[in-house]
Amino acid sequence: MPIRSTPCRIASLFVVMTLLSAPVVSQAQMVKADPLAGVADKAYTVPARRAVQLPPRGDDSGLGTLFDTAASRQTKILSKMSGIRLVMNDDVAATIEAYYSQPKAKLIWTDGEAHTAKAAQAIDLLKQADSWGLNPADYIVPTDFENMPKGSDERAAALAQFEISLSNKMAMFLQDNFRGRIDPNKLSNYYDFKRKPVDLKAMIAELSNAPDLMPVFNHYMPSNPKFAQLAAELQWLKKSDQAGGAKADIDKVTVAMEELRWMPQEFPQRYVFINQPAYMAYYYENGQMTFSTKAVIGQQDHQTNFFDATIKTVEFNPDWGVPQSIIKNEMLPHLKRDPAYLDKEGYVVTVKGKEMPSAKVDWSQPLDNIGVVQPPGPDNALGQLKILFPNAHAIYMHDTPARGKFASQDRMFSHGCVRLEDPRGMAAAVLKNTVDFVNQQISDGQKKDMPVPEPLAVYVAYFTAWPSEDGTVHYYDDIYGRDLQTLNAIAATSASRSQS
Repeated sequence: MPIRSTPCRIASLFVVMTLLSAPVVSQAQMVKADPLAGVADKAYTVPARRAVQLPPRGDDSGLGTLFDTAASRQTKILSKMSGIRLVMNDDVAATIEAYYSQPKAKLIWTDGEAHTAKAAQAIDLLKQADSWGLNPADYIVPTDFENMPKGSDERAAALAQFEISLSNKMAMFLQDNFRGRIDPNKLSNYYDFKRKPVDLKAMIAELSNAPDLMPVFNHYMPSNPKFAQLAAELQWLKKSDQAGGAKADIDKVTVAMEELRWMPQEFPQRYVFINQPAYMAYYYENGQMTFSTKAVIGQQDHQTNFFDATIKTVEFNPDWGVPQSIIKNEMLPHLKRDPAYLDKEGYVVTVKGKEMPSAKVDWSQPLDNIGVVQPPGPDNALGQLKILFPNAHAIYMHDTPARGKFASQDRMFSHGCVRLEDPRGMAAAVLKNTVDFVNQQISDGQKKDMPVPEPLAVYVAYFTAWPSEDGTVHYYDDIYGRDLQTLNAIAATSASRSQS
């Protein structure tokens, strides 16, 4: 299928931070897409939000206050916090309440008179949120105290609000970068990710104790080089978008960065990566792509899910247990015309475990009683091997006798599983062996399972913007319309955060 690509020359996220003005060459061709096709609508539920509530505490107005020591100034700020009702995400609110309620709580961002250098560093990071595909409006921190008289109660109250607000925004900013703003499992049933946990109490402690925020920032940012390449691409698009024509690409890169946050912070040395909009499957060894092959994915009404799993087994000469949905929707019409259809096609039919010819089966009975299996062979729907990674969606990679499908540009033909143009090459890669070895396992025609030498991660992904090995960002059609869902969920999240 036609794609568009732009070279992306930045290999480090921190280079992106310091070289945002560096030019990046780009080429673009328009690609048509139907953003609504195949979307399984599911209203996105934004995280619960509430007002932070801190208990009253004394202001320690003794000799310390008389001499206006730094400790007394901080105590005064802490004493003003009980009157603050800032609205924030429930998990962040609970963390802030726990931190500032401690008897020996320390201010993080103010010295009692003004904001600190660390606060200035934090605010500068928040202002650069759009460099990482986030919305800067989500992280605005008011600095009303600046125009208020020093030493006044009014200034102390404003500093207390500033302190809590900056803790809230920094915690949310780091959490967003670490695991994404969106819980993908709430988008639709096509997403299946165990969301990365964030220890917010440990995060606040890190922010409190760190003299320099960059190590903390680096700890929570995705370290995958693909993220840095997408960030550089995003900056180039925004700088070059003179007439507003780059919005579609900006949206795709923004979604890709969000999706990458759902995944491991860093990919392992060996893994398989399937990018559905590209109709491609890739094998990575020592962090480098060493094998790739065309793929066929699910039809619009049988979409392939977006999830990760672990490859466990290669099965040679598999049989195919036909799903009941296929028996009902695709085989029964043939059987009505020709009751011996399955017999002629070589399928094995069982009724309550007993084998019998399809022509003698009462197909009006519940299909739960009936099993249909296609024996191993070159005409088997799964071809001559399949690669298994246990998951809740019964999705796997496999061979296919329908070789002509790989010549199509838009390869959405399966019932959800991933068909490979070169399954033997992929099997050799995951088994850490040769294609000749794979051919030998198939040659005797016997069904056999072979475990992979070590568990191997597989990412069945959905990226409409993705960098290749040289850093070039390629763009693909949003074939399932999922980007629109994600953008709407991001917008709903930002709208919720603005109500504070």
